[in-house]
Amino acid sequence: MVWVRLTTASLLLMSQVIGAQAPTTAPAQARQGDPPPIRESLRALGGLLAKVPNSSLDLNFAEWRVRVVLSKLETLSANWPAQSPADYRLNLERSVATLSNALTLPPDQLTAVLEAIGDDLEVKLEHCTLSGGKLGGSVVVNVRTLVGGEESRNWQVLYLPRVLAASGVTAADRFPQLSSPTHETLVPGRYVMWARDPSTDRVSERTVVKVGEGRGELTLDLALPAAAR
Repeated sequence: MVWVRLTTASLLLMSQVIGAQAPTTAPAQARQGDPPPIRESLRALGGLLAKVPNSSLDLNFAEWRVRVVLSKLETLSANWPAQSPADYRLNLERSVATLSNALTLPPDQLTAVLEAIGDDLEVKLEHCTLSGGKLGGSVVVNVRTLVGGEESRNWQVLYLPRVLAASGVTAADRFPQLSSPTHETLVPGRYVMWARDPSTDRVSERTVVKVGEGRGELTLDLALPAAAR
C-alpha cells in the first residue's frame, strides 16, 4: 500500500461531488488528471468562503471557523512540497468541490457542510502541528469489530469523509480486508465509519471518528449489533 494509491471507490466519491448541481444529484464527469497542489486547494476554499451569504449567526460562525483554521494551514503550507501525496490532495479537492456545490443550498444545509469542513481542517491542522509543522502524511488505521468487547470476524469496514457525508454523498470506500482487525491508510481528518456483514447486509451504527493527532498508526473499535454475536 502506497501514498499515491487511488482506489476506484475513491475516484467514484470524487465524481459524485465534482460537477454535481446538488449533493444528491448524479455526477456529470470526474475530474481528469492529478488533484491540484494543496496550496491551490486552500486558496480555492478561501475564495469560496467569500461567497458564503450573510444569512444567519450559525452560518456566519461556521464560515468564520473555517476561515480561521484555513489561514493557519495556508501559513504552514509555505513549507510543504508542491507535489504532496495524491491522496491528501484529493481529499482537499473534494472539500473544495463540496463547498462549491453547497453554496446553492439552504442556510441550514450550508451551515452543516461548513461545520464539517471546519472540523476536518482543524484535525488536519492539529496533525500537522503535532508532526512538526509539516504535511503530516497519512495514518495507518487499524479497526477492530467488537460485540460486547469480544472481536467478531468477517465484517466489512466502510468509511466516508465526514465532509462528503454532510453534503449528502452516500457511496463509501471500504477497507481492503474483512475484519477483525483490518487496516487502511487514511488522510488525517474526520470520517464516518461503520461495519457491514457481507453475508446478511446487517450494519452497525455509523460513528464519527478522528484520524490524526500526529500519529502514524491508530486503532479504532467499532461496536457491532448485539445480534451479531
